[in-house]
Amino acid sequence: NPQSPFSRNIERRTSGLGEYLQDRSKSLVQPNLKRLLDRFRANKQRVIFTTVASESPDGADWAPAFKRMNDESQGQIGEPAMPAKTDPWARIVDQLEPREDEVVINKTTYGAFASTGLDATLRNLGVETLVLGGVVTNRCVETTMRDATDRGYGVILVDDGSATFSQEMQDATTLSLQGAYGFVRQTDDVLNLLEPA
Repeated sequence: NPQSPFSRNIERRTSGLGEYLQDRSKSLVQPNLKRLLDRFRANKQRVIFTTVASESPDGADWAPAFKRMNDESQGQIGEPAMPAKTDPWARIVDQLEPREDEVVINKTTYGAFASTGLDATLRNLGVETLVLGGVVTNRCVETTMRDATDRGYGVILVDDGSATFSQEMQDATTLSLQGAYGFVRQTDDVLNLLEPA
């Protein structure tokens, strides 16, 4: 959401970065993730969502990097950039809203493993390969991909199902991850790998 404190803080720091992220997210990422979500659901394959929000209203449980970001944002725009779990900015967008029978894991770090029980959840479910998408590619998504690879998972990053602050950043991130940490593919490629609905 362009009105979220996170977006306003990014835009304040470097004009145009927040706008690029929002445009790519709405026009490309959300529709492509919806296509993947629909196929996974039709095939009865597991879908796990992650959110990033403080469990504590005062933000005391944030990782140090997020605490620093919030302190800076508080000084610049008068409110923290990162949300508490109860804030409307912490919600998953309506187009991708989880169903009641789907797992939603909240994190307080960049990666989805360090501050959660995600690894245990995946192992208990028998998951061996992850298909990742979301925002921000060179922050949360990349950290999660690297951590997943280190834990022995196969990983596919959906290039047109993820977004960061510029095309140059997106390209540099995907180039760095391709091969060493898994595979970078487009939505159509992933859909072709999955069973038909």
